[in-house]
Amino acid sequence: MKHLIIISITAILLFSCSKNEPLGWKYPDMNQVPKTPAGDMIKYGKELISHTNIHLGPYAENPARRFAGNNLVCSNCHIDAGTRPNTLGFVGTYLLYPAYSGRVDTIISIRQRINECMVRSMNGRPLPFESYEMNCLVAYYQWISIDVIPQVGEKYDALKKLKFMDRAADPNLGRAVYNRKCNTCHAENGAGAYLSGEMEKGFDIPSVWGIDSYNNGAGMYRLITAAEFVKQKMPYYNANLTDEESWDVAAYLVSKPHPFMAGLEKDFPDLNEKPIDCPYPPYADSLSVERHKYGPFTGLKGKVGK
Repeated sequence: MKHLIIISITAILLFSCSKNEPLGWKYPDMNQVPKTPAGDMIKYGKELISHTNIHLGPYAENPARRFAGNNLVCSNCHIDAGTRPNTLGFVGTYLLYPAYSGRVDTIISIRQRINECMVRSMNGRPLPFESYEMNCLVAYYQWISIDVIPQVGEKYDALKKLKFMDRAADPNLGRAVYNRKCNTCHAENGAGAYLSGEMEKGFDIPSVWGIDSYNNGAGMYRLITAAEFVKQKMPYYNANLTDEESWDVAAYLVSKPHPFMAGLEKDFPDLNEKPIDCPYPPYADSLSVERHKYGPFTGLKGKVGK
């Protein structure tokens, strides 16, 4: 029976593989979404991810729907509305929940996970669990996961791992990398660029620090996540930084000011579940905040990830 399962999974993977995507990474074409109320929810879920600021941002037309506290959009991090592999993709994510979260030391639903992003990455407030917007987001997550098996989503929905350096990541070295390869798009002050130069129209290029960015409780504020994202995706469509450049420029980004989130000391009730690069105490060890924020991480015992 075990051999039959392995053969079946392999067959699915081979059937769904394309030359441009990793083995098994498959999701349905949005043109296949049915023209029904349920289909409308799927389409609006993608719209919310692609144009979050318009519908949920600080300048959303309906003040009651201004849940996000910044003008970022979900697809700034979840590229192509979560369909790009190895860049925080959503394909298969629906199949992985409910799942344990060390941040709250309990099993959480996909709705809770979405709200973690709303509160932290979007620096806002949680969506009501049964709101139309939340139901549409979940419908989209479910839709893009119907053609993939959980093992594939789990393998490719995160970021490719970077080898740890033997030294701490250096914000000063990172500044030089940023000035050379990043500030043309993200601006010298990290503020990005707004469409037509108007904040209310949202970002053309997202901010990477400052008042209109993710807060200090977001995953992207942690060095490992930031470095892996930079290595995989930056400069956009021409990712060519070395590993060391990626670590250092990530250190520069997390050294810069971000919106403050209160109550972070309550995160990770079981401190053994706390990621080693979590930049705020308390910790299960006696290492400094500086060491946790910038490394080096080689030889340290601790969690790596969410």
